[in-house]
Amino acid sequence: MSSLAPAHDIARGFDSVSLDDDAPPASSSHPDASLDLQTTRDNEDHDQAFESVSLDSAAPPEQPHDRDDHRSSPSPSSASTPPHSPSLASTAPTTVHDPSSSTDVHVPPRAPPAPLADDAPVPSTSAPSTAEPDKLAAAAAAPSPKKLVSTKRPTIMQKVVSMTRQRDLPPKPREEEEKHLTMLAEMYAASREADKHRREAEAHRAAVRAAQHAAAFPAWEASILPNWRVVLHDTPEGRRLRQLWRDGTMPTRWRGRLWAMCIGNGLAVPKGAFAQAGERAARLRDAGRLAEVERAARADAQRTLPALHMFQEGAVMHDDLMEILVAWAVYEKTTPRYPDGLAFPAALLLLNLAPAEAFVCLVNLVQKSFLRSFYGDQDEIEAYYRVFDTLLADAMPKIYANFSAQVVRPSLYLLPWLSTLFAAFLPLDLATRVFDCFLLEGDSFPFRVALVLLDVLEPRLFNPNLDELAAVFRGTDRGALGVVRRDKGLILADGSVDPDGRVETDEVYAEMGATEERVFEGLARLEWKEETWARLVERELPEVV
Repeated sequence: MSSLAPAHDIARGFDSVSLDDDAPPASSSHPDASLDLQTTRDNEDHDQAFESVSLDSAAPPEQPHDRDDHRSSPSPSSASTPPHSPSLASTAPTTVHDPSSSTDVHVPPRAPPAPLADDAPVPSTSAPSTAEPDKLAAAAAAPSPKKLVSTKRPTIMQKVVSMTRQRDLPPKPREEEEKHLTMLAEMYAASREADKHRREAEAHRAAVRAAQHAAAFPAWEASILPNWRVVLHDTPEGRRLRQLWRDGTMPTRWRGRLWAMCIGNGLAVPKGAFAQAGERAARLRDAGRLAEVERAARADAQRTLPALHMFQEGAVMHDDLMEILVAWAVYEKTTPRYPDGLAFPAALLLLNLAPAEAFVCLVNLVQKSFLRSFYGDQDEIEAYYRVFDTLLADAMPKIYANFSAQVVRPSLYLLPWLSTLFAAFLPLDLATRVFDCFLLEGDSFPFRVALVLLDVLEPRLFNPNLDELAAVFRGTDRGALGVVRRDKGLILADGSVDPDGRVETDEVYAEMGATEERVFEGLARLEWKEETWARLVERELPEVV
């Protein structure tokens, strides 16, 4: 592409344009008409010269001539063109090539100016009329024609930069690049197909689950709800009803009532105990003896079931949960104390029962189960650790040997799992079903669930880095966390993570395989002997039995 002539040379060339010899003389009544006509024609030739320039033209620009020589020898084109007729360059369509685009921009031809009559006054360019500013403003406000850009052909950047290799590496051959792009497209298609099959499988499981609930509803209403202890009978009917309980078909509308009947009130906690505990908490608060308990309870409530947004500060059930936790901390205790994890079983009860009933159930549940040890005596917690190590060595010897070699104690995973009854780590539906079976089966069931979770997480448990191993148990494993972020669309185009996006712990555990189907399938395959559990507990905790 040739370069344009300098601006001052073009101006000199435009100044050299002379009037045609056949032009009519100026009227005597207008002494400046000759000068105005000369200026008008110079401006028209100026516009024609610019319109005739093409960015794609390879011809060199016309060199300017001397003013006197140009006037003395007019060009043939100027001699044959009428004074006010437009040139061919001004009426022909102009094609401008945009180097940043693969498409030429087509500029429509400009309408030729109307010829001037002999007796018409010649407009002066030195003194514009008052209407010209309005016309200029309207022209500036008018939308410019859209630039036509082709999207079918690759851009210059796509032609140069490899789409399947880092930019700091040498480029690939064209054949290899095309092969890898084809493979990438196939992988994208396979991923979309896998997502489609997964959604269809989830919809099918949901439909099967709904059908199971509908089929089991009459049995719950007619047999279990009137007398829940029928599921404990060692009869064909009792075993059938017990299997319905384990299958997770308990109707939601009756869950609170069934939980209260299963837990019972063996401690004979009076109905007014919740209000009395609240009054005692108020007195201790006024005396300044409850600040530490409330701080720990508030921190525990803040991390309780965050996906529901119901128990955090300012949420709808935060105050009810705090009242239950503080009441439990001061109920029949000389010194108020609060154990970490208590907010999770309390929240599960509060979702299905009124606050006063939930408090009575919480007091009885903690006192009659292994939670009493996990919320209190450290020596009893160590005894339960020894029981679990024996069960782990018998059921999963490879994991036990790996943990022993790396000195991974049960306090790293068993304490947070059991003190929250898995509600801090598993999806809510799965945690609720585990709670259902815990009330039916007793203390051994949470330990069986812990064994199954270790079996599910086994591929990630042989990491020699203890920090990364602890991240697996906390639900912050980098691999699973990245997959969840990708599926939720939290990874931005530049590779960073959306700061407003949030990934819950139960989502990471589900990505690592801790789903409801897989956990209960593992429980069905687990070779468990209740006699072994009872013998180990009696050996390690004789005072508890």
